[in-house]
Amino acid sequence: MRWLEPATWHLTLLFLGSVPVARAAELVSLADQVGRANRAFDVTIDGGGGLVRQQDAVAWLAVQDGAGEVIRMADQLLTACPPDVTAGAPPRRTASAHLTVARRAGPELVEALARQRHGRLVAGWSVGRLALVRSHLGREGAHYETLHEATLYAADE
Repeated sequence: MRWLEPATWHLTLLFLGSVPVARAAELVSLADQVGRANRAFDVTIDGGGGLVRQQDAVAWLAVQDGAGEVIRMADQLLTACPPDVTAGAPPRRTASAHLTVARRAGPELVEALARQRHGRLVAGWSVGRLALVRSHLGREGAHYETLHEATLYAADE
């Protein structure tokens, strides 16, 4: 199992894969567009789980409060993102609002998080920006580089 460093934790909204540098400006514009359409909100992590594939699993903490906002922004990004922006598979949005904390985890950890065997895991914070992030994959895991941040600033209704 490999625990992820807290400095790498993030809520992924849309997986893009490999994008040609010439298309980066489109993605900056897309992030700004979605930022203008959404206002800041609070999220709360409460509980966890994961995805088990054979004996390999990804473990996460689940977003409870704010999950609807996370998924709504993910849908907005996917709908507005050109399907041909990547050099490979088309973009896909996150399946759920979650914070990945471990990779190559065993099914035991996923079950322990889901059943809260180590106690209730609760945390919260305010979300005020949307980041366009580049992943640099390496032997020790991913390193993330923020390329652009869009402020969430839609007016209250």
